[in-house]
Amino acid sequence: MIFFERDMPIRAKIYLLSVMAGGAPILFFSLYYSVTSTDIRWLYLACLTVFGSFFPVRIPSFRGKTQPVVVTTSDVFIFTAILLFGPEVAVTVAAIDSGLTTIISSRSKRSHKIIFNLTQLSLVTFVVGHIFYQLQGVSPPLDVTTVDITSFFLALGLCSILYFVLNTAAVATAIALTLRERIFITWKSDFLWVSLTTFAGASAAALIFLFFKETPFFAIAVAAPIVLIIYYAYKINLDRINSAQKHVSQLNELYQSTVESLAMAIDAKDAKTHGHIQRVQTLTLRLAEYCGVTDENEIEGLRAASLMHDIGKLAISEYILNKPSPLTKWEEQKVRKHPSIGADILSLVPFPYPVENLVRYHHEKWDGTGYPEGLKGEEIPLGARILSVSDCYDALRSDRPYRPKLSSKVALEHIISESGKSYYPPVVEQLVAHIDELEKAMKESEQHIASKISPLMDEDGAGSSETEDKTQIDSTVFHEIAATHIEIQALYEISRVLGKSLKVSETLSLLAERIQKLVPYASCAIFLMDSQTDQLSPYHVAGLHAEELEGIKLRVGDGITGWVAAHRQYLMNVSPAPDFMDSEVLHSAYRSCLVMPLSLNNSIVGVISLYSDQPDDYHQDHLRFMETIADPAATAIRNAIIYEQSEENAYTDVLTGLPNLRFFHVFMERELKRFANLGQPVTLLMMDLESFKEINDRFGHKTGDRILVEIATLLNSHLRESDTCVRYAGDEFIAILPGVSKDNATHAIQRIQKALDEHRIMINEHDSAQVGISIGAATFPEDGREPDILLVVADQAMYKDKAARQKKKFPSEVIRFRRGTADQSS
Repeated sequence: MIFFERDMPIRAKIYLLSVMAGGAPILFFSLYYSVTSTDIRWLYLACLTVFGSFFPVRIPSFRGKTQPVVVTTSDVFIFTAILLFGPEVAVTVAAIDSGLTTIISSRSKRSHKIIFNLTQLSLVTFVVGHIFYQLQGVSPPLDVTTVDITSFFLALGLCSILYFVLNTAAVATAIALTLRERIFITWKSDFLWVSLTTFAGASAAALIFLFFKETPFFAIAVAAPIVLIIYYAYKINLDRINSAQKHVSQLNELYQSTVESLAMAIDAKDAKTHGHIQRVQTLTLRLAEYCGVTDENEIEGLRAASLMHDIGKLAISEYILNKPSPLTKWEEQKVRKHPSIGADILSLVPFPYPVENLVRYHHEKWDGTGYPEGLKGEEIPLGARILSVSDCYDALRSDRPYRPKLSSKVALEHIISESGKSYYPPVVEQLVAHIDELEKAMKESEQHIASKISPLMDEDGAGSSETEDKTQIDSTVFHEIAATHIEIQALYEISRVLGKSLKVSETLSLLAERIQKLVPYASCAIFLMDSQTDQLSPYHVAGLHAEELEGIKLRVGDGITGWVAAHRQYLMNVSPAPDFMDSEVLHSAYRSCLVMPLSLNNSIVGVISLYSDQPDDYHQDHLRFMETIADPAATAIRNAIIYEQSEENAYTDVLTGLPNLRFFHVFMERELKRFANLGQPVTLLMMDLESFKEINDRFGHKTGDRILVEIATLLNSHLRESDTCVRYAGDEFIAILPGVSKDNATHAIQRIQKALDEHRIMINEHDSAQVGISIGAATFPEDGREPDILLVVADQAMYKDKAARQKKKFPSEVIRFRRGTADQSS
C-alpha cells in the first residue's frame, strides 16, 4: 500500500487502520457537534490550543530509535474542554492540537501519521471524557455549582491516569509494531515520563473549571502561570537533554569506533574472508541509499550491523567454517545458529539504534525458507533484507575454502535468479542498476582496509605523522591477531591431517605443505632415520632443487642435519653448507636454515631441515611453531611407518616373502578396474606343484618350506617386473600378468614349466629332487570380470594341465629323487 511505508510490517498496518477506522467517525461527529453548538466559548480554548501548538517542546528519544517526542500545553485545554463543554468539544480541541503539532513538528509528512495521530487522540479523548461523566453520574457539561469536590477530584485523577495510559500506549504500540519491538519496552523507555504533562494539565484544568463559571478571565489568569511554568520547565529540561544528546553523540562515535575495531579484530582472524565485513558495510550503506532509506537511526543501525553480522561465528568451530568439503547435516545446523548467537551477543550492548534484529534476520529469505525463524516477506526488517543481498554478493565475489571467487557477472546472475525467492526484489534491482558503482566502492573499501593495516610511508620511505604511527600500531595489532589465528589454524590442520594419514609419503607431504603456511622456506627436506645403518635419507623434499636434495645421504653426526640428529637439538640461522659438501649447486643456493629434530621416547625418528636463500630468515615465532609441531609430527611419522610395516606384513606371506591371498584380492580389484578403463586384458595363472606332498612326507615340513622359498624365487625370476607372483595357499601360486592375452600367456606357461622341470633342488648333501608344476590360465575380461570367477576358470584349466602332464611325462612318478648320480625312486 502506497499509503504506508513499503517496509512497514503487516501487523503495524492492520493496527494503524483499526485505530483510524475507530477514531474517524468520532472525529467527524465531534467536529459537527462543536461547529453547531450555540456555546461558542470553546473557541477561546481552540485559539489557545492553536497558539500552543506553534511552541512545541521536542524531547529526543532516549534510545535514539524513534523521532523526538513532541510535548505541548494541549493537555490543559483538552481536560478543560471536557469539564466545561463535554467530550465532543474536547475531541475537537485535541484534533486541532494533534493535527497542527504533527504537521509542524514531524520531519516526515506521511499522511498516515497525521491521520493516525488525529484519530487515536480523538478516540482516547472521547472515551476518557464519557468515562469521567459516567463517574460523576451527570450529563455534560459539568455544573460547578452542583459538583462534589471530593468525587470531582477522584474522577478527574482516575481519568487523567486513564488518558495517559491509553494515549501513550496507543502511540507506543504503533512505534513498537513498526520497529518490531516489544510494546512495553517502547512505552517504558519513551513515554513513561510524559505522565508529568498529563497530570499537570489535569490539575491546571481543574483550577480553570472551578473559577471559570463566575470569573472566566480570573480563571485564565490563575491558570496561565501554571501553563507557563509547565512550558518553561520543559524548555529548561530540553536544554539539559540537548546537553545529554551531545554526550550521546560522543558515545555513538565511541560505539562506532569500538564496533569497527572489534569487527576488524574478528575479520583479521580469517585470511580467506579478510576484508569481508568492510566490503559488506560499503555495499549495505550504498544499497540502503539507493533504496531510499533516510532514517538516520536505521542507517546507523545498518552501519553497525553490517560490521557485526558474522560475530556469531565466534561460537562456530574453525574446522566447520574452513571446511573445504560439503558440510554434514549436523555441521549445517551448527552454522545456522550463528545469526541468533550474534544477535544474542549484541543484545547485551545497549546500542542507540536498531542492530540486534538486523543481525538476527540477515539470513532470512523473502519466500520464508531462511533461518533462524523462517520469516517471510515484509516480516523481515528492510535493513536485514538489504544486508542479506550485500552479504551474499560479497561472499560470491570472495575466495572461500570450498570454492574460488566468482566473477561479477556470475555472482550477479545468481543473485538475480534468487530474486523473489531468497532476496527482496527491489534491493536486487538496485544492485543490478548500480553494479559498476558498487564494484568500484568495494575496491575503494579494500584500499581503505589496506591503509588501516599497512603502514603509511612518505616518499622517503618513513612514517611522518601521528596518524601514520597509529596506523603502524594498528598494523602490528591486526597482523598479530591474524598471525595468531593462522598459527592456531595451521596447528589444528596439522594435528587433524597427520592423525588421519597412515602413509609415510602422504604424512610427510602434508607436513611440508602445512609448515610452509607459517614458516618460509626455499626448500624443505624431511629426513628419516635408518636405525640399522645410522643413516639419514630425505624421504620427502619440497621446493627448489628437489632432485639434488633427494640425492643427499647423511650419517648421524655429519653436516648440520646429522649434528641435530645426534644431539637432538635444533639449529637456527646457521649456514647449511655442511649438509652439501658434495654439491656446488646446493652449497651456493642457501644462506640460512632452521633444522628441527623429530624424536620420540629418546629415539630419533628423523629431522626436518628448512633451507632459505636469505640470511637470518628465521625468528623466534618460527622456532616456537616448529618446536610445537615436532612431537606430534614425530608421533605421526612413527605411526605411519609402523602402519606401513604392519600393512606390508598383512599382505605378505611370511615364508616366501611373496604377496599373500589378502593382497591378491585387493590388488586384483584395483587392477581389473584400471585395465577395464584401458581396454586391455589381464591373465591370471593358477600354479600347483606336482606331488609336493611326498617331499614333506619323506623329508619333513622344514625341508618342504625351504623348497617352497626356492621355488618362489625361481618363479619370480621368470616373470616380468610388471607381473606379480602370489602365494595362494600351501604349494599353490598365482601369477598375475597385466596386458597379456591368453595366447601370449602360453609362452609364459611353457617357460615356467620348462624352468622347473630342469631345475634340480638339493635336499641335503646326498639327495636332490626335481619338482614339476601344473598351470592353468584365465583371462579378463574374456573368461570373467570378477577375481573369484577368474580363479575358478584358472583352477579348472590347471587340473586339466595336471592330468595331461601325468599321462605325457610322468605316468607313475612326477618327482624324481637322486642320490649322487644314480636315480632312486622314493
